[in-house]
Amino acid sequence: MAIKKEKEIQKKMSTGIFNLVQDRHDFLLPHVIDLIKNKGWLNIQPEYQRRRVWNVKRKSKLIESILMNIPIPPIFLLETNYRDYEVMDGQQRLDALVSFFNDEFELTDLTHWSELNGYSYGKLPSIVQRGLERRRISAITVMVENFIDDKEKVDLRSLVFERLNTGGMQLNSQEIRNCVYYGSFNNLLIELSSLDLFTDVWGIPNHEGTDKISDELKENALFKRMGDCEIVLRFFAISESSHLKDSLSKMMDECMKRNMDISNNELDKLKQKFIDALSLSKEVFGEDTFKLTNPESNRTYTLKNLYDAIMVVFYELKGKKEIILKNKKKIQKRIETFFSKQENFESLSRRKGNAKEIKEMKKIIKDIILDVISS
Repeated sequence: MAIKKEKEIQKKMSTGIFNLVQDRHDFLLPHVIDLIKNKGWLNIQPEYQRRRVWNVKRKSKLIESILMNIPIPPIFLLETNYRDYEVMDGQQRLDALVSFFNDEFELTDLTHWSELNGYSYGKLPSIVQRGLERRRISAITVMVENFIDDKEKVDLRSLVFERLNTGGMQLNSQEIRNCVYYGSFNNLLIELSSLDLFTDVWGIPNHEGTDKISDELKENALFKRMGDCEIVLRFFAISESSHLKDSLSKMMDECMKRNMDISNNELDKLKQKFIDALSLSKEVFGEDTFKLTNPESNRTYTLKNLYDAIMVVFYELKGKKEIILKNKKKIQKRIETFFSKQENFESLSRRKGNAKEIKEMKKIIKDIILDVISS
């Protein structure tokens, strides 16, 4: 047994899961900017990367550190083809550099170079500009000697990205899913989460139809860590009863995995399914969609657990839309009355998310609605 295991270890060491090669270079900042903007060799936003969420203050601190020649961590690149690279770690730093050299923001809250607060790159004294242009940033490039297939390349990118990012800001579950299961279904989650129909409900600044990320949007708690995409995913993960098992987190993982390679036709069906359920929710509840007031504190909350139940029930009752809308005031009142009892409110708000709890809450909401429309 020991000999067999030793042979397996030797084989693994000699062949490797991936034959990785590392190369390290120091680039002048203007050279890095040129690689991104003009030559197109460097992709700083591959699909699996997290959102660009650094605010101006944090970007300014980076510029100040570079001015002071304080060492900053190297960026990590993956060579995907000859002279084509993806950023696996360092996206926010590179984005900060590009946007500063593009005069997209003015320096703010600098402590050691406070004299430069209020300056964009183009307005800096020439001596400071030249100083920045002589600064360098280190890059470690990961190259792979042999891939068996595209799936292996995906596995490598996901593995290295996740390992690299455990040293910085800890990735949350949805950011990991965005990395591991990126593709057309993941893009659908991002698209649906940007709809005004959705952002209005969850208090996210509207950004439908634009790639521009406002400072207000960057600071939104749901947007900057992909919580908005996870809310959309929750619906798809629990909307089919055959998939209702285990924890909500596991159901969401399985949903991402299951839909990675679905057809465009299936994507269109999923998109319409979500929009129909959310539109009906908005038509019935208006400004109070997925909102409840805590009877004890009198504070109003938008609740994900209520969203889960209402969205799935309206999807299941889509054939009864007309009668549901005719009775929307009664439905509002009955649900409000039920959760006006503290124990019922707490039962909903404290649920952690597993199949049993989701089924229970869905049954409560469905029974209320069916009772109203059948009376």
